[in-house]
Amino acid sequence: MCSIKSPSAITLMCDFQWLGKCFIRSYTIKKFALSFGSLIFAFVSITAIIGLAEAAVTVTDGLGRKVTVEKIPQRIVSTIPSNTEILYDLGLKDKVIAVTSHCEKTCDITGKTVIGGWSDKAIIDKIVELKPDLVLAFGGLQSPLAKELEKINITTFVFFPETVEQTLEQILLVAKITGTAEAADDIVNRCRGNLKKIEDKFHDIPMEKRLKVLRLMSTEAMVIGRKSFQSDFIKRAGGINIFEDIEDDYPVVSLEEVQAKDPDMIIFNRNNEQEAIQWFLEQPGWNELRAAKEKRLISISCDYICHPNTRIDKTVEILAARFYPDRFKAK
Repeated sequence: MCSIKSPSAITLMCDFQWLGKCFIRSYTIKKFALSFGSLIFAFVSITAIIGLAEAAVTVTDGLGRKVTVEKIPQRIVSTIPSNTEILYDLGLKDKVIAVTSHCEKTCDITGKTVIGGWSDKAIIDKIVELKPDLVLAFGGLQSPLAKELEKINITTFVFFPETVEQTLEQILLVAKITGTAEAADDIVNRCRGNLKKIEDKFHDIPMEKRLKVLRLMSTEAMVIGRKSFQSDFIKRAGGINIFEDIEDDYPVVSLEEVQAKDPDMIIFNRNNEQEAIQWFLEQPGWNELRAAKEKRLISISCDYICHPNTRIDKTVEILAARFYPDRFKAK
């Protein structure tokens, strides 16, 4: 049996039914909106993360060139041993596809393509054949290489520091374009910490009592000027480069100019120090220098003193310990 309801009751019931439907529809719409919004948010977030990982990175290299890397490099060519050492220490050994014949001395180059000597002009053709997405070159003699590679759209970062600090800063830049910032931060913090400890051992020696040093590149009198990173190696080790007043990085001077500067110590680079000293003492004119007569001659391997790399703190320590041995005696 159907019961007849009053008009007011019927109206009230209809109102409740309408409200119920509205509520259900509203809830459904809100739920859909929330779900859709969540999907949009997730999509945007994922896109942002992917974009961050693949975003182009622009840095300024050692020659002052703007270098843009579109994505993290997977095929890297190194054109000088110190660059290879940096890349390996950043954990990029597997991404280095080619090196120079000189890199073999300090790095394992098994499975790497050897493009030739670091100063060979022919290496550019071999680099082009390899189709790298990043070339890590050096300044000086290799500066023209970067310009040639730039013409054919091969991304090239030129590592070319003039000081210890610039070396560390450029390591950070290499890390920035290769996605290895964390490894670089550890390396740079270690180097800066060790350099401070080294300096603390001789910081109280007044400038007038610090050793005047000649860094001799050859008996043709090629030396180091202010712009060479090796000059800063000497400074950070507590010495004074006698030719730091010359703007050039590797100027050629005369024996007479060296005699006038009268260095306290002479540094050259050969692996066997005793043989190197004997060789130097046989060089006419050079063996008449006060430093030679007092045998204040030291030979540092080029693997250290010629390489601005991730181990520059060790190079500075080696020099400082030879300059001021009493300050570095084990306690």
